[in-house]
Amino acid sequence: MNHKLFPVVIAVIVLLSAFASAGMQNAFASTPPASADDGIKIVSFSTDKDIYTAREEMNIFLSVYSPENISNALIKVSGVKSTKGVYYVSYSSKQNLTAGKNNVTFTKKLPSCSRCAGISQGTYVIGASVTYDDEVVTATHSIAIMSEPNQIIPVDIAVEEAKRLIDSESEDLILLDVRTEEEYDSGHIEGALSIPLSELSNKTEELNTSKKIVVYSANGSNSTIACDMLIKNGSERVYNVLGGINIWEECGYPVVPATTSPFEVPGFEVAFAIAALLVVAYRVRRRRLDE
Repeated sequence: MNHKLFPVVIAVIVLLSAFASAGMQNAFASTPPASADDGIKIVSFSTDKDIYTAREEMNIFLSVYSPENISNALIKVSGVKSTKGVYYVSYSSKQNLTAGKNNVTFTKKLPSCSRCAGISQGTYVIGASVTYDDEVVTATHSIAIMSEPNQIIPVDIAVEEAKRLIDSESEDLILLDVRTEEEYDSGHIEGALSIPLSELSNKTEELNTSKKIVVYSANGSNSTIACDMLIKNGSERVYNVLGGINIWEECGYPVVPATTSPFEVPGFEVAFAIAALLVVAYRVRRRRLDE
């Protein structure tokens, strides 16, 4: 390459790189930055299983992070509300929290006759709260209660619980997006595997049925269908995200677009044309000087 062109080439490269970078930043502009929160947090909230039947014991695990030693934090857990208004999971205690993680574990036994107790088959939400001074943090965890042992149904979970599962970065988890490829490309939850619902019946064998499979769609309707298909194929731990990615975004949780080539960034052609004109102008100028 003619060494006299080096300054122009460098300028062109810088121009295109800067534009491409700006374009990619715009593409990701819908992803809100993570905010630092130095207050109390519920790090994890779970049970020993996610599907129960009558008379079974349920072990509940709650992990609370505190930035410092505090006294008399009120911890409450309640859920599995029957049609009679009784909460079969109920816990309340004032505890001193140390700086770092604090683990709370307790056991509750489900009634011997679910139907008699007013508990029908389906998903039940357990809520947890930690209160200190004027600060309150909450979390939910969903379980399913079956009328007969060895039955499998999807567990409906709120987006808050879905995010907590995803943030755990567990290798035991598969996040599945069953929307169309176009919808997935426009914005999806980071780390999600894309298998459109129309193709799922032919691709269920690609999924590890022993893992937790968290499924979401646009509004939760197609993910419900997908969960039933997965269970019929042998999956035993399937979770349907209520409200889908629509509610996920309404809650301010981030989405990412599919990887975009610089040549696909809007306006890139204009920047490329300007760069080409710079090169041509430089060559014309050099030719006139040489004459």
